[in-house]
Amino acid sequence: MIKSQNRRRNYFIKKRFQTNFILKFCLPVIFTALISAVVVYRFSSQSTATVFENSRLMIKAGTEFIIPGLVLSTLISVILVGIATALVMFFISHRIAGPLYKLENSLERLGSGDMSFDIHFRQRDEVRKLAEIFNAASLDLSKLIGDVKREHAQLNSTIKELKAMVETAPLEEEALKEVIKKLEAVNSRLNEKLFKFRLR
Repeated sequence: MIKSQNRRRNYFIKKRFQTNFILKFCLPVIFTALISAVVVYRFSSQSTATVFENSRLMIKAGTEFIIPGLVLSTLISVILVGIATALVMFFISHRIAGPLYKLENSLERLGSGDMSFDIHFRQRDEVRKLAEIFNAASLDLSKLIGDVKREHAQLNSTIKELKAMVETAPLEEEALKEVIKKLEAVNSRLNEKLFKFRLR
């Protein structure tokens, strides 16, 4: 059941990234084929070949004899290797772009205050360790915010207690000192939790 949940149906997840990734690997293949064609042409232009053509023995320049076959073989090679490279790079880019897209969406959710989720990547995804780090950081933040919320609730409770004491009777100095001590303790714990954050 988990496997079907994590299966991505859309292979072009981040189209611009994936297209650029594929092109960066296909262009060198084409460039290499063109360079090899130029090298073969340069070396064959200074040679001659004997050819039987229409039952006649002919002497031709190497370029006349080799160029048609060279162009055809280079074209076929470029097309086949280009297609193979594009397919391989497509699936590799998918394994990178998919998790990045998921991580991007998760960071947006986290930024909006939702910490009620974990990221789960497929077994073969390249950035699995990143998900583990994200989940640990999210859990730490959740615990810290939970602590701050508990301290806030304690602070509210102490404030209500103080209000009730003031409304019922004038406060004695000792009772006032006790309430101030409680408030200072809660304030200290809140400060401890909040100063773990570094702000811009």
